Amino acid sequence: MTVSSVDTNSVLKDLAIKSKQEDTGSGTSKSTAASDKNMFMTLLLAQIKNQDPLKPQEQTDFVAQLAQFSTLEGVQNLNTSVQDIGSMYRSSQALQATALVGREVLAIGNKAYLEAGGKISGMIDEGQASGDIVMTVKAANGAVVATRELGSVGDAATPFEWDGKDNNGNSLPAGSYSIAIEGNSGGNNKAMITSVFNRVNSVSIVDNQGSMVLNLNGIGQIASTDIQEVR
Repeated sequence: MTVSSVDTNSVLKDLAIKSKQEDTGSGTSKSTAASDKNMFMTLLLAQIKNQDPLKPQEQTDFVAQLAQFSTLEGVQNLNTSVQDIGSMYRSSQALQATALVGREVLAIGNKAYLEAGGKISGMIDEGQASGDIVMTVKAANGAVVATRELGSVGDAATPFEWDGKDNNGNSLPAGSYSIAIEGNSGGNNKAMITSVFNRVNSVSIVDNQGSMVLNLNGIGQIASTDIQEVR
């Protein structure tokens, strides 16, 4: 298909001016699949309109252009399908998130919320074989409210529990507490890495990819990827 250079440049110039006006009005680039398709159609019609009658368009050129148009249409439809799948995934994530509300999740840390008449439990992480283990419980103001001797642990992950009472057997009020566990290994005392259970009050979706954060009762937020166990 033959198009005079004057006519082609004129079409391209008109398209460039139109694109510039759109960009100026919005302040951002609007090069989308839809505008690309409109530009392609404009160029195709311009070629047909301005072809040299003495040199009719070759069928192969026309077929190639139709194939390009079909490919562009397919890419646009594929993009729409991917967006729909993303929306479905985010909806699925939101539905799964609602199942966590009201349940307890285990995550690394040493802070937990003691519910009225309840207990605080967690796990001593694996690979920390030690003896003479002591658990120290502190209130939110930093005051020590209870201590417990836990004996010794091997390399396997080991559960622990605090009954919510002080050293005299009195039940302590509901609130946030921190638990520090230390053990003796090779004659040296060391702080042990722990994970604790906390109840999930709500779940928030934080971005378009469906990432979630869990709002823990009286503790704050943790990422959904930090969950080790749900009960």
